[in-house]
Amino acid sequence: MSSIRFALLSLLAREPLSGYDMKQQLDGRINIFYKINNNQLYPNLSKLRDEGLIELQSYEKASYRPARKVYKITEEGIEKLKSWVMEPSAPGAWDEFLLKQYSGWLVDPEVMLLQVEEKRKEHEKRLEEYKDKIDNLKKQHSPLTSNEPFFSSIAVLEMGIGFERSSVEWCEKIIGWLKDNKMS
Repeated sequence: MSSIRFALLSLLAREPLSGYDMKQQLDGRINIFYKINNNQLYPNLSKLRDEGLIELQSYEKASYRPARKVYKITEEGIEKLKSWVMEPSAPGAWDEFLLKQYSGWLVDPEVMLLQVEEKRKEHEKRLEEYKDKIDNLKKQHSPLTSNEPFFSSIAVLEMGIGFERSSVEWCEKIIGWLKDNKMS
């Protein structure tokens, strides 16, 4: 099943919503870390309904507006979402990892703790790789001026180092929260 459908299930696990409400919440909550186009919403809602993972809770018809269909997640949908959240994300699949974290409240904190610890190791490894690449480039091409290709290569690697450091810090914060079973 596509991660788009899991994003929709993640919203419906919190509360019943109409398609319009989901668009609003996608824009305000999920599109920060996982992009979904509006044209993907309704076809995926239909598929989720056909699969028995969501159901129509109500059908509200105003006189001059299109009908408002409110969907809710089924028990089967909750179980499918929980199973997906507990599966480790592929290395480098940051968007999917964050989407799973968004529904981490549904599963045992120990499961999420293991996933975040693995993600931290992944970022620590990449951080060291970037640092090593910069050291090697500087040794091979020193001194570097701004009109040389390796100057730009190092500049991009420095951005990668910043991202990896930030990711490691985030993981460490979440690990602490999970171990304490609360935000501090």
